[in-house]
Amino acid sequence: MWSCGSIMGSDSTIREWLESTRNNGMALGLNTTQSILDELDINLKKTTIIHVAGSNGKGTLCSLLSASLTLNGESNIMFSSPHLCRLEERIRLDGKPVSAEEFDSSLQSVKSAAKNLATVPTFFETTFLSAMVYCDKIKPRFLILETGLGGRLDATRCSPADICVLTSITTEHTNVLGSDIYQIITEKAAIARPGKPIIVRHMEIKSFEETVNYCAESCAIELLDEPKGAAICEFVKIPEDVTALDEAELLANAVFELLTIDTAVISKAKNRLNWPARMQIVEHHSGHRLILDAAHNPSGLARVKSQLIYLAKQHNSADKLCLLFGTSPQEELDKMLSLVREICQNFSFVEICFTKPTGGRYSPIEPEYLASFDWLDFGVTIYPDYQDALATILGNEPADVGNILSIGSLYLQGNILNYLGKNSDEDLSLMPKQSN
Repeated sequence: MWSCGSIMGSDSTIREWLESTRNNGMALGLNTTQSILDELDINLKKTTIIHVAGSNGKGTLCSLLSASLTLNGESNIMFSSPHLCRLEERIRLDGKPVSAEEFDSSLQSVKSAAKNLATVPTFFETTFLSAMVYCDKIKPRFLILETGLGGRLDATRCSPADICVLTSITTEHTNVLGSDIYQIITEKAAIARPGKPIIVRHMEIKSFEETVNYCAESCAIELLDEPKGAAICEFVKIPEDVTALDEAELLANAVFELLTIDTAVISKAKNRLNWPARMQIVEHHSGHRLILDAAHNPSGLARVKSQLIYLAKQHNSADKLCLLFGTSPQEELDKMLSLVREICQNFSFVEICFTKPTGGRYSPIEPEYLASFDWLDFGVTIYPDYQDALATILGNEPADVGNILSIGSLYLQGNILNYLGKNSDEDLSLMPKQSN
């Protein structure tokens, strides 16, 4: 599990309490979150709230929206999950992680409210509620919320919202969200709010728009005292050949048009955006070049595959690839590994290193099992410890290694950034300072 604590300035006692909420597991449902929100008496009437759900691309969209608003001089808070390196990343003010002191203060408020109600929130509910407490204190112009899982029963659904967005939807988490794509669409489209617009990334799925429109017609949730009424759907068609970031830009444009903010700032923010572990290039002082990407399911990896190949071929005259891979259990593992193999087939010299990420909700897949897949004639090495893998790889000459591509798990990328010391506020800022 992620460890919350020994961060400079953090309160070990409140972090221990937060860590204990992990014992409550994952609980989809709104009762606990709503009761604590009521106890906290949070007022965000002057804050415009944007709520984003989807299978792939929701984090990228949230980060681009935050960066664009920041560049436009609009104060904003972004709540996202999970975190890569530090817990504070889950709450960003104007693109930067909040301080440990601010995070702990918000946590304390949540703990007190939960104690008053004799209720125990989950880890995710607690971090979301902490973001709401902090937002109530700061009163930013905008709040951007990324759902954790699904939408209808996700804790973030308890927040009011002025604009909702649905990004790309795929078959995922079928044990929780439903066994077919239409059940999953229904769960995620339930973030729609009565009388409010919902921007929807059009999907080439039979009856897709009919399914979303049906959900939007009766989206009020009685527990939240929402008035009856329909949400207003706006479907955005995305060309097939655009990148994930380009897709986020098209959806962000639709959001800004509703907000009557000049969309020109979005392309400027896109060029400066630093969304860690999303096609991130790290130039190590040893001369090694690492490419980190958080693609962790087949649909996500398929979307960025060509871009990752392109990046891994840059500054690589010998056409060598060192692929570092580790993952948590997933429903379509063979499909994921087939895509990894396809990436490797684009290079002349390939070494595949399997390891285990740490910090995930579930135990990682053993490297030996990953190595048992058909890897053709590629060299395969197993490292039970990711630190040993990195020490060995970086201990070789850059020319002998080639470019290093790490994929398969968001947690693995966080492990790597921590190992490399790329985890400062500036490293994790969505809009890092520009060098002169």
